[in-house]
Amino acid sequence: MTLAPNRPDRLVGSAWTRADVAWRYRHWQIVARRGDVVELAAVLAPHERRQLPWRGLRDRAVWLPGWRPVVDEPGPDPAPAG
Repeated sequence: MTLAPNRPDRLVGSAWTRADVAWRYRHWQIVARRGDVVELAAVLAPHERRQLPWRGLRDRAVWLPGWRPVVDEPGPDPAPAG
């Protein structure tokens, strides 16, 4: 079972991390709520905004509460110094 935001009136100002890169940015902040819809702004590009039903934040395969570090695939080991 996934946890859901139970107080949509307290979502404005909250931070979220998108698990994938479908919207080009990972870190988002809720800037407005109108009824059942929230508006998110990308942290690195605040002009980039998206809307979704606030209940969409329940899907932990897509949204994680807070700003989480981005974990990419490990690259090759760096060459030893010296």
